[in-house]
Amino acid sequence: SIDRKDYALVFATDKYDNWSDLVNPVNDGKTIAENLKKLYGFEVEVVENPTQNEVFEKILEYNRKNYKPQDQLMIFFAGHGHFDEDFGEGYVVAKNSLASDKSKTSYISHARLRSVINNIPCEHIFLAMDVCFGGTFDPRVASSRGLESFEQDDKEMLARKLSYKTRRYLTSGGKEYVSDGIPGEHSPFAKKLLEALKSLGGSDRILTLTELNTYLERLKPAPRSGTFGDNESLSDFVFVGQEF
Repeated sequence: SIDRKDYALVFATDKYDNWSDLVNPVNDGKTIAENLKKLYGFEVEVVENPTQNEVFEKILEYNRKNYKPQDQLMIFFAGHGHFDEDFGEGYVVAKNSLASDKSKTSYISHARLRSVINNIPCEHIFLAMDVCFGGTFDPRVASSRGLESFEQDDKEMLARKLSYKTRRYLTSGGKEYVSDGIPGEHSPFAKKLLEALKSLGGSDRILTLTELNTYLERLKPAPRSGTFGDNESLSDFVFVGQEF
């Protein structure tokens, strides 16, 4: 049976204490959140310009929620990203991250994100990051897609997809800088993500990650997708259009 609720937690930062400001992340985050709420019925929360502590405090709130087995959680980051060659580690830059921080303790490491997000007791989690060097979230900077073929009706297909634990991610690039876009518009990544959401996945009004990726595949640098943590091989994250 389908007994489910979808949540979206959006972190968007364009104002920084020690890094150069950006022009589009907050606008991108708000627009994506609005579309998730309007088109797919997500319960959304946008956190603007959070500090490092505020990011983890908010993730802790979502860790303490009570989730049903078919509930889904999407987490989205937009803002500056960084990669340290010496540590071999990628980072999300928080509002209060230092410009010169040799130990990188003021940054949000991908390793810690993998751990704390994987630990959230929601069976189906999708992480999307529109940040530079986002692809280094996966130590192998590789992508993975678990494609399935179903000959069931839509509700049966959804029930099957939501029976596997999901830990999937999508980033706007690999180990490189990505464009913030033209002021007042969206970043290239956010623009394509919004196009995918507005498509509603076609006539069945179910947008899968495989379908979403087709909107992003022509972007340069190429987005990266894959799995982390306790993901099960047949997992998926689905966006179910309203009126379904």
